[in-house]
Amino acid sequence: MSALSKLNPFNMPDRTANNAAAEPDPSGPYPQSGPSREESGTWRESGYSATDEEAHRDVRYSIGSAASQTLTVFMAQMKLFAKMKWTYILLFMALLIPAIALGFPGFMNFLTNFGFSNAYSNTRIAGLLFFLPIMLGLVTSVMCGKQMPTEFKDRTAYLNIPLPMSRASFYFGKYLAGFVMCVGVFMFAYSMAILTVLSDYSTIFADLILESLLLTLIGVLAYSSTAYCLGCFTKKGSSILPFAVMSLIIPFVTMIVCTRFEEYTLTLLPFFLGEAALGILGAPVSGSVGLIAIAMMDLSSVWTMAAAGIAWTAAMLAIGYIRISRREMRWKRKHWPRPFWRFFWRSRSRRRCPMRRLPIREPRGYPIPTQAIAKRHMTMPS
Repeated sequence: MSALSKLNPFNMPDRTANNAAAEPDPSGPYPQSGPSREESGTWRESGYSATDEEAHRDVRYSIGSAASQTLTVFMAQMKLFAKMKWTYILLFMALLIPAIALGFPGFMNFLTNFGFSNAYSNTRIAGLLFFLPIMLGLVTSVMCGKQMPTEFKDRTAYLNIPLPMSRASFYFGKYLAGFVMCVGVFMFAYSMAILTVLSDYSTIFADLILESLLLTLIGVLAYSSTAYCLGCFTKKGSSILPFAVMSLIIPFVTMIVCTRFEEYTLTLLPFFLGEAALGILGAPVSGSVGLIAIAMMDLSSVWTMAAAGIAWTAAMLAIGYIRISRREMRWKRKHWPRPFWRFFWRSRSRRRCPMRRLPIREPRGYPIPTQAIAKRHMTMPS
């Protein structure tokens, strides 16, 4: 036996420069039988064949664009809205409009005490939408006020944001979902009011209804962006806080200031868009904190109100995005301030005192062995 055969007893191919294409000796101790070694255990043995298109050989995979990522977040949030009970509660509240108008005819007679007239169809629609301003704050607070805090509270944001997806797509995708749901609720309420009025009136004023609808849509933009922005600055999220700010505090303070200084320019703020939408339809008052704000507003400046609402929406979305883009994804340990008793008392449990790096302790009667003993117990026998 040669020296080369001693070094290569299994007749493996010689990969030297002089014999780079050498083949294994079939008469060796392990002769090959059946398919070649390259094909053994692969799909070729099963007889399967597929084209390049079926096997996705020519498909190039890449990260989606910003619009595609935003659409993905939007669809995911819409699926979550479809499972929320509040979605169906708000739609049911819109169904109460024809139920009240048909089941309680005295409701419109009650509104005549506030100046509503049944002579025209548009004032009848305004009477059915009497609580539109306060419902703007309620619906947008429920749909948009808790989206972002819930993501961080439930730790789902820590799974979504580290993915190859921009925070802008994550932020605006969730907002668009909330905005679309709010628009759907109010469009459904308007359609119920118009269909109810058409059962008693033959004509409606389409131009006035379109202007009122436009102001309502811009009001949804302003209210939803404000609720969404306030939610970005809270940890647990709340629907009561944005509702109180938008529908109670700001209108109440604005009315006091306008009455005190007899200057009603502040009524152009987007938080009075609900009152403006009812005022265009002929409503003298509204069911909100700004009860008499309609009489103080200049209803001829519709486009000024629309521009103010769009500018407010852009500002609120920008502020909320800056807050989310700067939010850190790691848990920060707060060392100060500490409760005064932490300086004199040390807890035996790390769970009760997470700020101190105390050793983990077992219950009494089961002491933890030292590091050397633990290492000895973990060593596998040879």
